[in-house]
Order: sequence, then C-alpha cells, then structure tokens
Amino acid sequence: MKYLILLSFVILSSACSRSGVMVRMFDDLAVSKADDYFELTSKQREELKKDLQKDVDVARKELLPQIAKSLRSIEPQINKEKLDSEVITTQMMEFQNYFKKLSSYFGETAVKTSLSLEPSQVFHFAKEVREDIEDDSESDAKEKVEKRYKKSVEFWIGGISSAQKEKIQKFLKQNPYPSKLQNENKEYVLNQFLEAKKNPETLKKFVKDFFNDYESVRLPAYTEALNNHKKAFQKFLVEEFWSTISKNQKETLKENISSRAEDLEKIAQYN
Repeated sequence: MKYLILLSFVILSSACSRSGVMVRMFDDLAVSKADDYFELTSKQREELKKDLQKDVDVARKELLPQIAKSLRSIEPQINKEKLDSEVITTQMMEFQNYFKKLSSYFGETAVKTSLSLEPSQVFHFAKEVREDIEDDSESDAKEKVEKRYKKSVEFWIGGISSAQKEKIQKFLKQNPYPSKLQNENKEYVLNQFLEAKKNPETLKKFVKDFFNDYESVRLPAYTEALNNHKKAFQKFLVEEFWSTISKNQKETLKENISSRAEDLEKIAQYN
C-alpha cells in the first residue's frame, strides 16, 4: 500500500499542471490500487478515501514547497559543462529524504486500514503480492528497469539519442539493478506483515516502521545492493551521461525544472 500511495502521489504531483485535478484524482487512484490488492469493502473504501484526503492536504502544503525549492536549486548547475558531484549527491539525498518524509504522512491511515482487514483480505493481498513476484521474471525485470530509466531521463530532458540509450544500457549491464533481491525483499516484508497481523499492537508497530523508516524492515542485503546501485547511477549521471546532453536538452531540462517546481507550488496552495 505504501508504494501505491507514494507512486500515485508523486506521479500526479509532478505531471499534472492543473492542481485541482491532481488533488481530486490522487485519493481515487490510491483507493483503486489499494482495492485491487485488498478487495476493500465499500465502508473501507469510503474511510480510506476520507483519510487520504486529509493526509494529502497536509503533505502537499508542507512538503511540496520544499521539493519545489530543491528543484530550483539545481538550475544553476544546468549550464555547466561539468556537474558539481557534491551538489548533485546532496540534492539526490535530499530527494530521497523527501520520499521518506512523504511516506510518513500516510502512516496513521495505513495503520487504520491494516487493522480493519479481515483474514480473507489478508489472504488475497498475500496472493496478489506473490503473483506479482512470480510474474516478475529476471528477463522481464531487466527490460522493465531499462525502460524505466530511459523514461525517467526523458521525463526531464526530452527525447534521448541512440547513443544515450546505449550508454544507459551499458550502465545497467555493468551495474544491474538488484531485481532478484527486490523480489526476495517483497516476500521478506510480506512475511513480516503476515506475522505481525496476528497481534494488533505488533501490527501497529510494523506498519508505522514500514511507513516511517522502511529500511528498518527491509531485507538488509537488498538495502545494501540498492544503495550501491543508486551511488553508481549518480556517478554515471555526473561523470558519463552529462557530457552527452545537448544544448537543446539542457534547455528542455531547465524549462521542465522551472515548470514542475511551479506546478508543485500551485498544488501546495490549492484550496
């Protein structure tokens, strides 16, 4: 549920320039995704939607202006031939901290929803998660990761050249995303949730930890592998990929940073 909430929040916040649309769409999308995994009752859906509306209202007002400010702080780097690795590393760490902070806004709602789940809903959730793991073969995972990285870059600088695509492919070949460990982590976290569900107080603690400090419940080997991969990607962007970015791509990047920061500020002020 955590990833469903955060994913829909971040996507809508960064991609929708009409703040009212984003605010109205978020809870509908999050509830729909949660329903897919838990088969919520009508009462649970209604309660979740209401609680999420409150959480989103606080999160967007408090956190989105901070994210917008961080985005704007990157702008001075764009015209440089060589990026300042310390500045970029600091900014990336800051964005990761925003992600963690964003998660915490939905902790109490997640606890409430988790405590309301019936055994049949928990069984359905476990079944869905394990089916996702089975469907995510190693070859499919590699293709998905490559596609995600390319889309992520294009989201900021526009279309990328064949040479740039090859550079991303080469990076992922040399620094493969820990997909196998990611799936092992899903099973690991799921088993903790199923065990915690046996006792309400244990469940409360687990869900709070999951939303406030996800690394505390994550498979340690996956955390280490993922952090190493992130560091390698940051180094790749600064030392290899940046030099391939054209003047037009830099202009697109500058425009996107400015417009998306403005969108976030508008969303934060929406009433």
